[in-house]
Amino acid sequence: MRLTGKMKRILRAKAHHLEPVVWVGKEGSDKVIKEVDRQLEARGLIKVKVRKAALLYEDKEEIANKLAKETDSEVVSVIGNVITLFRPREGWKKYLAKKPKKVKKKEEEAIRLFEKFKKKVLK
Repeated sequence: MRLTGKMKRILRAKAHHLEPVVWVGKEGSDKVIKEVDRQLEARGLIKVKVRKAALLYEDKEEIANKLAKETDSEVVSVIGNVITLFRPREGWKKYLAKKPKKVKKKEEEAIRLFEKFKKKVLK
């Protein structure tokens, strides 16, 4: 899992107005992997519509996970028969880097006072 809940929420909001660009039909998800990969490369955030005929052979969660795994993308949401996929065009490095925690001024002051006190005690 590469995306946090907050990132997924933002991506769901961005994808709200998008129309599906790929449809999975009775031939299954294997036939559309190349097209999904191409669309992700061009757009970054896409919707995939799963037709009822495809659900006879595979579950929509299985289809979503398979497409995400094969295209190195992340499943943002599965709502109804629509799967939202995301793969950053600039690469995953930006999304995987953790931000350093900010040290609060009060904590800095407390640490400084403790170090000062420690020096006095050890003398």
